[in-house]
Amino acid sequence: MSERKSLAVSVGTHQQLERLGAQFGLSNKDLVAAMVQYFTVTKTDPREPKADRPELAIKKLTDQVAALDKRFIGFIREQEKELLKPLRADVQALRQAQETRPPLGPEQLEEQLTGVVEAVQTLLRLSFRQALVDHFLRPEYRQQADDLLKQHPIR
Repeated sequence: MSERKSLAVSVGTHQQLERLGAQFGLSNKDLVAAMVQYFTVTKTDPREPKADRPELAIKKLTDQVAALDKRFIGFIREQEKELLKPLRADVQALRQAQETRPPLGPEQLEEQLTGVVEAVQTLLRLSFRQALVDHFLRPEYRQQADDLLKQHPIR
């Protein structure tokens, strides 16, 4: 059995093989072997001549990543401007107010903490009712949730 096989190609294809081989410094045999290896590794369809060249595909991906990076940085800056900086200013104002105000007594502290706890409970109840019950539960469960909220009214 022969270790070599013949390949019949048209004259035009043979001329292209000769030119490519000369361009890359390869014999026809080595050029065909390199082409087979290339198509195997890159999983590129050789019948699709309009497929992106790898360097163009990489350039496109790089450009897309750069655009996403700019959008992500813009999003972070917007969040910083809209949320974080005002929040930081509020916290600094509260700290300054606390420094100038006399310390709270136990009764005042308990009163403020009770107000905070009640506000959090109210928010949790409303959030639960809105987010979960209205959107996901069957009507009979909605009724049960409404009944529970009536038993424990929001203050």
